[in-house]
Amino acid sequence: MTTLDSQTDKTLCNLDKPSNTELAEIPSDHGLPVGISLLESRVAGHPSLDIEHQTIGMLRRISDGRVFKPVVKPLLGKREISFYENLQITQDPVMLQLKNYVPRYYGTTELKIFGRRVTFLTLKDITDGMAEPCVMDIKIGRRTWDPLATPEKRATEELKYAESKRTYGFCITGFQVYCVSSGKLKQFGKHYGKTLDAKGVVEALKIFLNISPERPPCRQLIVMLLSFLWKILLFFRIQRLFRFYSSSLLVAYDAKRLRHYLRLNNTNVNKSPSHVSTSLSSTDNSATTSNVFKNMKDATSYSIPNDVKTNRNRTAKRVRFVKRSISLNGKCESSNKKKTLNRSGSCSPDFRVDRLCRTRSYINKFDDDIARTKEDYDDLLNELTSSTEEKQNWVRINMIDFTHVFPAEDQNTLDLNYLEGIENLIKLVEMFLVSKDTATA
Repeated sequence: MTTLDSQTDKTLCNLDKPSNTELAEIPSDHGLPVGISLLESRVAGHPSLDIEHQTIGMLRRISDGRVFKPVVKPLLGKREISFYENLQITQDPVMLQLKNYVPRYYGTTELKIFGRRVTFLTLKDITDGMAEPCVMDIKIGRRTWDPLATPEKRATEELKYAESKRTYGFCITGFQVYCVSSGKLKQFGKHYGKTLDAKGVVEALKIFLNISPERPPCRQLIVMLLSFLWKILLFFRIQRLFRFYSSSLLVAYDAKRLRHYLRLNNTNVNKSPSHVSTSLSSTDNSATTSNVFKNMKDATSYSIPNDVKTNRNRTAKRVRFVKRSISLNGKCESSNKKKTLNRSGSCSPDFRVDRLCRTRSYINKFDDDIARTKEDYDDLLNELTSSTEEKQNWVRINMIDFTHVFPAEDQNTLDLNYLEGIENLIKLVEMFLVSKDTATA
């Protein structure tokens, strides 16, 4: 039996008539319906689109951020559709908790690909709205084969990611990450994941979380990840109905938001009164922020190119505009809707404006100063225009892949296979909260 409850049979009867049907003409040069593209954040497990061999991978609809997972193997596809369909109607209080940790389900969609109709599960894209999505697929469980697996299938699964599964009870099947220092995208596929030993898993997590000797872990990121993991752990310490084989956690965060917090944390560490106002030269410490630009205008001993003057004046105008906007009773109006500024916590706009107003030597460090000022200006605008939900929703974790979910043979016991994996994952992530000094003490 592979269903969640007795309602499944009724659901499966309708699989030939997907709940959402969408047919579109196929552009001859792409093989995809208009408005549909390949899912760029696909990191492991699913084949890419191959016109020559007519293989179909994960797709994404540009207009609404929905992803399409193809039903490649009918039996496995029916099993996963059944899981999602029954999760929508369940009244079990424990299973209702699970709905908080899985992608939003929109039913099934039928698309015409390569001249044939293909059924897809339609799900919410976990990276929707992220500017620089970093995504990792972590398969949970030492055992990844289900009760119906043949001896050959079991042997094959035992060899996959053997070192990682033996040590931690989970494996990293692939990930992509934007480096916060360069903004470059790096991708690590399943072949990389299969080479990871115990130390390699830790190093992979560091790469994914943008941790390096020069860049310590971002506590905001680690704590938010743990908040999701702890909730999922609590669910598996309660549920005794099912066994989740070969199911994954899809972890995602926005590197652009991480970059903001890293700069903010670095500023708070190095914050001192001297950073608010810096003299024009090393020998004149009497210049203040209010007269720095006047001094620069009157100075005749410095030769400043015209393009530098233009950039400097443009920056000064932007600073005055932002300060004037903030002074209007702490509110800004956008699209006829007033929005109160958040003046508490680590994201204070006032503090951001102070940083915008700081000055440095415009002779030796002008390019660096302009780059930092631009970053501060972008951060400020981001804080002013982002909603509270957006600020809190830059880290996400979904449970995915339910083709191998089976009812428990003994409903008096827990899913120890899944529990081992997620507990060890949490321990590794918690390790990044330990300060360097504490770790070496």
